[in-house]
Amino acid sequence: MNTFRLKTTLLVSASALVVASAALAQSPIEEIIVTARQRAESITDVPASITAITMDTLERAGVSRAHDFIALTPGVTLVDTAEVGDTQVNIRGINGARDAENSFALIIDGVLMTNPAAFNREYSDLAQIEILKGPQGALYGRNAAAGAIIISTLKPSDTFQGKFKASFAQDKTYTAAGYISGPVADNLYAKLSADYRKTDGFFRNQFLNQKNVDDFKGYNFNGRLLWEGENSEFDIKARYGEVHAASITFNAAFNLPAFTQFGLPNGALFDENVNDHQFTFENNIDPDNDQKAFEVSAKYEGEFSAGTLTAWVLYSDIKNDLTADGTSGAFGFFNADSFCQTSTAAIFNSGYTLAPPQILFSGSPDGNILGPYTSTGCDGTQYQERFQNDISAEIRFASPGDQDMRWLVGAYALDINRRVGVNTGIDQGNGVVQELFVPAGSNNPTEQLVHDKYDSQVFAVFGQLQYDFTPELEGSLALRYDRERRKVKSLVPTAARTQYIDFSNDGV
Repeated sequence: MNTFRLKTTLLVSASALVVASAALAQSPIEEIIVTARQRAESITDVPASITAITMDTLERAGVSRAHDFIALTPGVTLVDTAEVGDTQVNIRGINGARDAENSFALIIDGVLMTNPAAFNREYSDLAQIEILKGPQGALYGRNAAAGAIIISTLKPSDTFQGKFKASFAQDKTYTAAGYISGPVADNLYAKLSADYRKTDGFFRNQFLNQKNVDDFKGYNFNGRLLWEGENSEFDIKARYGEVHAASITFNAAFNLPAFTQFGLPNGALFDENVNDHQFTFENNIDPDNDQKAFEVSAKYEGEFSAGTLTAWVLYSDIKNDLTADGTSGAFGFFNADSFCQTSTAAIFNSGYTLAPPQILFSGSPDGNILGPYTSTGCDGTQYQERFQNDISAEIRFASPGDQDMRWLVGAYALDINRRVGVNTGIDQGNGVVQELFVPAGSNNPTEQLVHDKYDSQVFAVFGQLQYDFTPELEGSLALRYDRERRKVKSLVPTAARTQYIDFSNDGV
């Protein structure tokens, strides 16, 4: 792994002139070729903060998931607490948001991935990873405010070869991954790969006495065809994957300093240091997360005397949903509900003790102190969907890289159909209905609902000009024009009414 900020550089934008200088390498190292600026060049020539993790480091570190290579990268962190398809990456303090698009550009084998759920997957045949820190909107456009993550996998080989690895560990944890690769015709090569991961998880639900807190099972099948001509190549890829895992299972620490003055049992825990918190999971709903992903892409690259022509097209369809316990017990929204009352009484009469500082003073939900995700039915339930399919394409032409003046021009188009819904339901003791709207009178009726459909069309043109004034001084100008048209439609039924939650006290 190498982190560089090399070359004294003059960066010119529409509004600012920035001179960035950095330290030169102190000792000879093996040359690393990166594609951070949409062309192959030595990492020592890239005037930006970039971390490159080579295949040797990836193999020695056992990198197979996003969390693994993020942990190797200074200034970059990852939060993955809700579901596998909603992972927020923080690059230099710029973070993503839940149920939203990424704040960084994700490029896999030269193709820009738009679906946020495309990032957190298994990576079984990695060749190199580049993490570019800082805004990259000029070249990568929308959602590249934090940076870019560029992932390269092994291409199909011209000789028959394969690799397989497997592991097992405690808590019924198993992993397996492998590929076979080789020629199938003149100048045509293929690769098939697959991976599998399963674990019962490392935490136990104390109330249900089940290991359903962080259990996980997922697999992917990948196919790739590569045709190589004298000065050009076609690269076709496809992936299908599924995940069946746990979802939101939080355990909240309390930050209520005033409560420490009331003489309550375990009163000091209402203002404890979160690092000292003893996590206990005891929700009464088995959390679940399901994801199905299909992607297919085609990429062309041709070398001409005037430069390199690159074009690609991508279709992606990823469906992601989750079920989990709710948070409403802490607010008392459902205290009047019959199952909230009977479940609280049953727990109180059984002598079961909630994780402190939660306290059941009586069998009635009123007057008790509850956190979110409890073993009572007072939390309600939650069901969420995030479905997105998109088609995108890009074409660009880059001048040769072995001249003082280098340029690149391109165009990009994207069409997104995205549907996001979040349902709060009334827990009636029969689990969660996996529908966004369940009418009153049914099992697990909907109490609150956000359900929106987004249609987005994006078109962009971009260009970059670089000039080496001296071997140590480069000037660079990058410009991009983006046009995005977005339609949003609410899918919440107009006749839907709440039964318990009334923020405005008007009965609606």
